[in-house]
Amino acid sequence: MSVRKIALPSISFIVARSYPDYVIGCENQLPWHLKSDLKNFKELTQKKAVIMGRKTFDSIGRPLPNRKNIVLTRNTEGLPNTVEAVTNVEAAFFAADFFSILNDQKEFFVIGGDQIYKLFRKFCNRVYLTEVFAPDVVGDAYFDFEYDGRQWRTISETEYSKSEDDDYPFRITELERRMQNVRILDIDQFYTDISPKVDFLSEMQKEQFKKKLKSREVVQAEDDAPQTEMFASRECA
Repeated sequence: MSVRKIALPSISFIVARSYPDYVIGCENQLPWHLKSDLKNFKELTQKKAVIMGRKTFDSIGRPLPNRKNIVLTRNTEGLPNTVEAVTNVEAAFFAADFFSILNDQKEFFVIGGDQIYKLFRKFCNRVYLTEVFAPDVVGDAYFDFEYDGRQWRTISETEYSKSEDDDYPFRITELERRMQNVRILDIDQFYTDISPKVDFLSEMQKEQFKKKLKSREVVQAEDDAPQTEMFASRECA
């Protein structure tokens, strides 16, 4: 007997850090201005869900337009109603999964800060890493993860020179986990979990959502498929 399951969206990191000290922030602000990197950030995250901590949201100062802003925090006071405030990792996953499925997105992003990256580190499959060649920068937040070539492969690297738009030279590297973490969930369980949260949808929207779930279905033998969320490993080509 087979069990109907869905493959959930993949998790990606996007982060800029100094090299060689791995600083990502100082007093809740970026310690540089890199217009070219900000443009890359915007292009990659457009129309996708982005998960961030409260400090990162406050440093940005407003919801990022044309994206689903999910703020993971225990302090929801003062957040605008245009962001989705969640208080735990499971709720952040749920919000990002729901938005991504409804909008045909195969990935969503974690965008900071340092503690949020740590919470999602083991789930991440792809990293868009900006390394800023700024040895003089000091800070109080760090992204000190190392990417071992035995576990991660480099997809692309692009070098940028210092310019009127960019305070420092920097490099953007796209990294992919060799053995992907594929999140798979029993589709009936997903419907059970999601049903209280889709009451606001019209019947037409509900049908549209069901069709999008159908397109993500995978089939497994019942003996091979636990009834709760699981992670399967898949090696990239």
